[in-house]
This record gives sequence, structure tokens and C-alpha cells, in this order.
Amino acid sequence: MERTKYSKQTYSWGDLRTLRKGNSYTCVIHPEHLVAINRQEAFTDEQGMLWHPQIDGDAVTLRSGNYSFTMSLTQLNA
Repeated sequence: MERTKYSKQTYSWGDLRTLRKGNSYTCVIHPEHLVAINRQEAFTDEQGMLWHPQIDGDAVTLRSGNYSFTMSLTQLNA
């Protein structure tokens, strides 16, 4: 099983977060997407994939079809 790789880059307009599962798939999270995640609202990333967030305690799972990422919501919001 491939591990989720998380990275964050800061730009003048805000933070860009990227989740990766090896070369399989990626989710690019812009500031407005992070707001949607915290509200558990679906969003479409810049690659056109519709992601559905589900929060359980401090864990957030993002799903798009057969693709999914699970990570700490605290880490994602940091």
C-alpha cells in the first residue's frame, strides 16, 4: 500500500497543499478547498476531480471515485 505524501507551499495568495499517492494520483488543495474540507463540502480540484471530504475526529478522508486520502485534519490545517 502506498503512503500519502503531504506537502505545503506558501505563496502570496495563500498556501497550496498537495497530497500524493506515489505516481498513482494527486489532490491539489487551494485555500478555498481547505475551507470546503473543514465544512465537509465537496470540491473540484484543479485537475477536475470531485473530492468528498469526511471528518471523523481528527482524521479527514478525501474520496474521489476509487481514490482516497486519509490524514490528520490538524496537520492539514497547520
